[in-house]
Parts: sequence; C-alpha cells; structure tokens
Amino acid sequence: MISIGPILFGFILGLIIGSQIKTSNISDTSFKASSYVIIIIAGLMVAWQLGEFPFYDAFPLSTGFVSALIGILLSKFIVARSS
Repeated sequence: MISIGPILFGFILGLIIGSQIKTSNISDTSFKASSYVIIIIAGLMVAWQLGEFPFYDAFPLSTGFVSALIGILLSKFIVARSS
C-alpha cells in the first residue's frame, strides 16, 4: 500500500523550494534537456538508495523524495523567478 501523505507533502515542499530558487537571468542558466535528464536519473538513484518508508513495501523508491524532485522541477518551469 502506498501512503499519499509523504507523496503530497514532498510535492508541496518541492513546489515551495523550487519556486524560491532564483537565477540572475533565465538565459544564463544553460540547462539543456540533457541536464534535466541527468538530474532526474540522479534523483531516482538517490530515492532508490533511500528505500521505502518503514512498513511500506509496495514501491522500492522513496516516494516522498521522488515527489519532491518532481515538485522542484515543475515549479522551476512554472514560476522561473529572476533576481
């Protein structure tokens, strides 16, 4: 059974953190699609190493970490703050 609490909390926390990340200029970030793919792969590897919460055995990844990573990337695309 997958609990919705860590997923929802991780996603909301990721949205908040990602919306507060500032860049001096959006064109200066030089993040290409390959950079985002590497970040996602590294995040999934970290979530796999963290493992599931105790007594949650339905999914081998840390669902809270994965949803926080998705929240950070989504809010960075949606909000995209500059200084």
